[in-house]
Amino acid sequence: VAAFYWLNRRSIWAVRGNYFYVMGHRARAKTFLQKAVAAGTKSPSAYIHLALIAVQEEKDANAAFDLLEKAQKLSNTIVDERNALTTLASCHWLSGDAQKAIEVLEGIRAKHEYINAGVLTTLGYLYFTQGQFDKAIEISRLAMDSDSNHGAAWDNVGQVYYKQGDMEAAKESFRTALSKRENLADSAYYLGLIYEGEGDTENAKEYFRRAAICTISIFNTVTAEMVDEKYNQYHGKG
Repeated sequence: VAAFYWLNRRSIWAVRGNYFYVMGHRARAKTFLQKAVAAGTKSPSAYIHLALIAVQEEKDANAAFDLLEKAQKLSNTIVDERNALTTLASCHWLSGDAQKAIEVLEGIRAKHEYINAGVLTTLGYLYFTQGQFDKAIEISRLAMDSDSNHGAAWDNVGQVYYKQGDMEAAKESFRTALSKRENLADSAYYLGLIYEGEGDTENAKEYFRRAAICTISIFNTVTAEMVDEKYNQYHGKG
């Protein structure tokens, strides 16, 4: 058994690291992923997940880019390539270069006939962050065509309408988003704001509560502080 473990340790570390990352246990994931990468694992996902940790938790874009370069060299499937490039786009965006991020994802669209809803939603979101609202809606609706149950695409559209001041359209999109995926913090938070603006205290309170139980990352447009402030305001903990 010991000999088997030693011979296959980098694969075992990669499997464990990828599992813990997907399950949200980032500290445990990091330990195993670092071991796997140091040992020369052939798992593209190990490099991708460690790159995300580097940019999300350590703000180390250079380390993330190096890891993603290795992931792309190891990628031997369309899924591996797509995941590596989508993560690369996210790293460019988080480093302040949204246009480069858009170019990376548009490159995927140009190369492959089929693009999944996740990639399209990320691209739509990037266009939204750049104020290109028509393009954001166009790409997000392509994501919906690919997967009508992809809640994040509906969230994109809701955020565009909210930004444009069309609260009824935003409300409908956010409600649809949450019906597809209940843990969308942005949709819940902005619905809370809309109901607050309408003087509907009960609905505002409920949606701020829903936002507060969602996991919030650097990929959200709202922050944990913004959500906490509204939750405390309506739930008597301020």
